[in-house]
Amino acid sequence: MKSSHFFDIDTILTVDNKVWIIDKNNPNIPIMKISQSDFNLIRSGIYRSQNSKIDLNGKSYYFPKEIIGKLKIKCKNHKSDISNLSFSMQEFLNKEVIENIDYDINLQNIIHLKNTNDDIYFICSKNNKVNYETMISKIEDKLKENGLTIKNYYFISETFFNRDEDNIAHKKVRLLLQHLIGFKTDGDKFINDPISKYDEVKFYDDDLKSINMAIECNPLLQMLISNTEQSVKLKIKDILKGDNTLVINEVTPNNINKFKTTRVNLEWSHLIKAFEKFNYKK
Repeated sequence: MKSSHFFDIDTILTVDNKVWIIDKNNPNIPIMKISQSDFNLIRSGIYRSQNSKIDLNGKSYYFPKEIIGKLKIKCKNHKSDISNLSFSMQEFLNKEVIENIDYDINLQNIIHLKNTNDDIYFICSKNNKVNYETMISKIEDKLKENGLTIKNYYFISETFFNRDEDNIAHKKVRLLLQHLIGFKTDGDKFINDPISKYDEVKFYDDDLKSINMAIECNPLLQMLISNTEQSVKLKIKDILKGDNTLVINEVTPNNINKFKTTRVNLEWSHLIKAFEKFNYKK
């Protein structure tokens, strides 16, 4: 049996990127740093009811009272005008800054693959390619020390903010299905473009939306097949006569039982069979 392992890279690599709030007159020094989650919530306008508005670069943002209280103190200490502030993405776009950010590599989630010949892939889903590239060399060095190498990386997000979580989860599962079927996809269908095929794909993630979509992968598979041209569809039908298993490992904080595992066998839908039978009768 040919097996592979697909990890969301953030189950292995933890990087503490922060969004800076800067004085536009001195943009290289942060007045304050906030987390990605706080930044996304501020951008969403969720704190509008707290009536704590600040204009940054001509746009109004509503901050939680706790953060705005700290920000006012920071501005006073830096002798900065709160009306002259801006967000800065230095820790996401500036490689020199990124190289100095604290990070942690968690080998516990991958070390069980030591001394195996299985292929390992990383899915980079929570940040853009530029943000990951600086860290990839560091993670590869750490893995090589333990005899582990990465076959390929998939970068499926262009930005770290305003991401469509459903779309990201869909991209992940579609990628897994491609490697179980052995053909690439183009939009909502398989195409006659071969890709490395595995009888068993093991997926590791801590994002519940992606985990649940992977568990319910057969409806997505059926949709892709239904939109696929007939010659490729017949090849897929033959492939699905064998064993094609997606093993979903939800990564948990439990150090004793790290993975909550669900096995799903890919199926040729009865709906597809009925549709083909109906067409044949016509």
